[in-house]
Amino acid sequence: MTKSPQELYQERELRVGEAIACRKPDRVPVLGIFGSLAAAYGGVTMREEQYDLGKALEAVLKATIDFELDMATAALSVGPVLEALDYKQLKWAGHGLPDNVSYQFVEDEYMKADEYDALIYDPTDFITRIYWPRAFGKLGVFAQLGSLRDIICYYMGVMNFLPFATPAGLEALEALKKAAEESMKALGTLMSYFEKVRGLGFPLLFGATTQAPFDTLGDFFRGTKGVMLDMYRRPDKVLAATEKLLPWMLRNAVDTAKTVRNPRVFIPLHKGPEGFMSLEQFKRFYWPTLRDLLVGLVNEGLNPIVLVEGGYTSRLDIIADVPERKIVYWFEDVDMGKAREVLGGKVCIMGNVPMSLLVGGTTDQVREYCRKTIDMAGRDGGYIMSAAAVMDGARPENVRAMVDATREYGVY
Repeated sequence: MTKSPQELYQERELRVGEAIACRKPDRVPVLGIFGSLAAAYGGVTMREEQYDLGKALEAVLKATIDFELDMATAALSVGPVLEALDYKQLKWAGHGLPDNVSYQFVEDEYMKADEYDALIYDPTDFITRIYWPRAFGKLGVFAQLGSLRDIICYYMGVMNFLPFATPAGLEALEALKKAAEESMKALGTLMSYFEKVRGLGFPLLFGATTQAPFDTLGDFFRGTKGVMLDMYRRPDKVLAATEKLLPWMLRNAVDTAKTVRNPRVFIPLHKGPEGFMSLEQFKRFYWPTLRDLLVGLVNEGLNPIVLVEGGYTSRLDIIADVPERKIVYWFEDVDMGKAREVLGGKVCIMGNVPMSLLVGGTTDQVREYCRKTIDMAGRDGGYIMSAAAVMDGARPENVRAMVDATREYGVY
């Protein structure tokens, strides 16, 4: 008897929910983020993926249906919004890159080493008047504003708005208007897509994203080199900055997740792995505020899905200290047997089919890897199958082999 979309929706929600709670569902769930694979599979160029959200979402939906993942994801065409503001921290197809090249992050020190105190004292003021003019080419006029703290009432600081009457100010206002219009169009397209995938029986994998405070500091403000040196040259400032950013990272995720009524929050980890910082540095600079973020999300009734990028086997005992049966660790490069030994029954583990295998392996190799991983990591429940990372460049037949192997070998 054919199941209705609503029955399939409930079945998939239950399957993933049971795995997150470290119990045995009917079978191992299989999830993933397609990335540019969906565009390639659907015949959409990467330029179209960035500038035509409707096309990008149709490609993701086609891939979700064809590969039969247990939950859907979305795409977000950032091109029109970011181009309106002349965003400097990314290059993408059609804006600095050829039409079929994936986006690239532009590393730089968008916050200087001597500006920690300004960030720590008032992050809103710092971001608006110092960070925005550096990150958005069209918002340079914000550097001419006085402190936003001065604009309290009609006789205090109202003259600070004068820069918006200049040609640069008018250009900034026009850019903001265009970006807002593009954002509104994107929101409408996304809401229609969410209703469509739900109607087809697919829950959304996550409804909000956030970052570890250290990653926000290192990715967007100081840059990789800058934050690495800061751990040695100004460690107390680094710690104070991550503490200041923590409530921002928490509230952003909580507010969005509750607005879209999806309890799962995606958190990609960037700068905590073995190849970047020592174990002692991880304990001091990275883990405390990340743990506080995870605990805060769980206390709000949410389930963090943490994409643990890079090597983390030496950190497993540390990251085990979290609320139990509420969190997913999506591993890229760990000993999954060790992960099961340390985290089993406490945290749901996810992954880690290597991208090298999905890109360059055979279907038989993929199926065998999945079978061994299920035997090792999924035998007692609390495991979700997926690629080790976003599936950019994966061969479609290998993704199909991963899904089929899970459905065959992963039945409890």
